Amino acid sequence: MKKLTALLLIVVMLFTLCACGSNDETSEVAESGSAETGPASDGATTIADADKNADIYSWIINEDTSISGTVRFYIPFSGDQGMDDMIAEFNSVYPNIKVELNTYSNNSDGNIALNTAIMAGECDVVASFEIHNLMSRLSNGLYIDLSDRVQEEGISLMDNWGTEAYNQDGKTYVLPCGGLTHYVAINMDAWNEAGLGDLPTEWTWDEYIEASRKMTKTDANGATTVYGGSNYQVIADLLELVYQVNGCNRFYNADGSCVFNQQYVKDCIQKFIDAENEGVWFSLNAYRADDYKTWFAYTDGKVASTVSCNLARFIRDTGTYPLDHITGFAPYPTVEEGQTNYESGVNYFSFAGITRGCQDEEAAWAFTKWYSTYGSKYLTIAGHQSTWSGTDSDGLVSLIFGSEEEAAKIVDVDSFKQWVGNPHNPSSYDNMYTAYSELNSIWTEYVMYAYTGDMSVDEALDTATELGNKAIEDAS
Repeated sequence: MKKLTALLLIVVMLFTLCACGSNDETSEVAESGSAETGPASDGATTIADADKNADIYSWIINEDTSISGTVRFYIPFSGDQGMDDMIAEFNSVYPNIKVELNTYSNNSDGNIALNTAIMAGECDVVASFEIHNLMSRLSNGLYIDLSDRVQEEGISLMDNWGTEAYNQDGKTYVLPCGGLTHYVAINMDAWNEAGLGDLPTEWTWDEYIEASRKMTKTDANGATTVYGGSNYQVIADLLELVYQVNGCNRFYNADGSCVFNQQYVKDCIQKFIDAENEGVWFSLNAYRADDYKTWFAYTDGKVASTVSCNLARFIRDTGTYPLDHITGFAPYPTVEEGQTNYESGVNYFSFAGITRGCQDEEAAWAFTKWYSTYGSKYLTIAGHQSTWSGTDSDGLVSLIFGSEEEAAKIVDVDSFKQWVGNPHNPSSYDNMYTAYSELNSIWTEYVMYAYTGDMSVDEALDTATELGNKAIEDAS
């Protein structure tokens, strides 16, 4: 009877959580509550604003490093994507704690399987990827409250990770240790051949599109053979431009209403579509139709540059992706000249915490603290980045490529350090989640109507906004 009751509980909770997965393409998301849990959404408070003189080190490693135990750690990355090295370094500090790595898929099925494992008491520490997955697990009580430990050890989330926005009801359940940086990766041969000079340290979408125009190559008939540029292939990531402008909440205005029909959003989407129609950007429709990725287009030589957030993960593998040029990096473009670029830092994407089924909390806490600080640098090997303020951005180059000398054979080292995973650049956060999955679905459907030409940009985004505000109202 007890087994039947437990099984029924799992089934009920899975119905609640079943939509909380996402895939690399559509970022399908789940409703995760309507309450704002962080600071007011009128601008980002990030690691760039943290106290540079704060103690962010002394609390990380326990005085007694001889403690023992087993930690079942779940993350979407495999051992050869930096996790084996991360665990080995952890064990050089805590030799008696065994860390069992479990790799789950960050898609709908994978997140459902993870939730089942948590509820069955089969994991101890979980790295949740994407805010909607985190908020679903928090609202269903799958993480334990870390507030007392954080307070007793004097851990400042602001000074360490630059935000308290992922607290819930004033309590700390996770440490926001992993993130993504959006940047423009550039074929330096194409850039130099076009006579574009030094790599930009700031630029607008108009300037990036103009650079793309100059790097585009055509055949004798005028057909494009190499596109000068490209946007990222994930549809929801078109709204990274909202993060760039506001520093928070890509689906929402400051008052909680839907952001889709803001004029700057419409203007940028029109620019993106025009660049594709002109033949100077690779088509989003082609990415979608062929299940193609920006890193493939770049390494295949179809584009001379692209907006990306994970290209370093691929170009470091010179066996699979042998390139005969150096890759340079520039910041994510801004909507207007002179704006603060909240897309130039590391935006929050993954969160580590201890689950309700944890078998050894002391070992799990020791690992969670270490992984969320010193260990989070290993995320860069898999194409993600650390949000911890103590991360040495210079040291990431050697970690990813072996040494700066080896890195220089593949990337422009200075621009890599400046724009890929630098936690001291401005970044953004989320603290609104009302009707999040519905908004994502609405945006995905209607912005693609604009890209396919079935609707004008104005028609598509006005309609999407109307539907989005209705979804927010219904969920509030």
